[in-house]
Amino acid sequence: MQRHLYFSQLKVGMEEIFRTAVRQDHEYLRGYLQNENVLSVSLFLSGRYLCLYMETYTGGHNWDWPITYADWLEAWPGEQGSRLSIPMLDIFHDGVPTDPESWRGSRQVDDRIGCIARLKPDMAASYIYYHYQLQEERPESFNKTYIIGAHGTFLFSYREHPAAVGEMKRTGKLSSTNTPGNWQEVMDPHFELWTDAAENEKLWRSMHRLL
Repeated sequence: MQRHLYFSQLKVGMEEIFRTAVRQDHEYLRGYLQNENVLSVSLFLSGRYLCLYMETYTGGHNWDWPITYADWLEAWPGEQGSRLSIPMLDIFHDGVPTDPESWRGSRQVDDRIGCIARLKPDMAASYIYYHYQLQEERPESFNKTYIIGAHGTFLFSYREHPAAVGEMKRTGKLSSTNTPGNWQEVMDPHFELWTDAAENEKLWRSMHRLL
């Protein structure tokens, strides 16, 4: 079982048209995703930014939007031609699933939450360093569903509520204990603030869940 994060961007002026299309195509998209061996998916929107969280049976997955969505989405160049979505780099995950049953089981999910943030370009390496250190020093320490992906200096985080903490925690790859106790104080300087957001969303802005 694998987890994936994808990023897409709407063309200018296409937000409402896209929202309507997703609502109308709900059953079609469900079938399309099932044919792609997708176990679980959540799609989030903020302005022109689209972020998708996905769980699949196997790794090596390379999902993309149906070609009918090309009228609304920007195309991105890639090794095998243009794409309507691009995989994000996994730069932090609190938990690592092994199989669907142990990952989900009968666990209750009240909400699926997606947020976006922007890194200062000169702070990207520091941000990744601290997060890998936390990930491997304290695995599954607060919410095993929490994951952060990156595309350039753009960040997307996904988590499920209530928080899920694994009973059988994996062993981290680091034996050190260097993760700072004043975590938020250390993190704050890494972000390019959202100037048009509410005070509690200056760093991480909430996205609207479409699917």
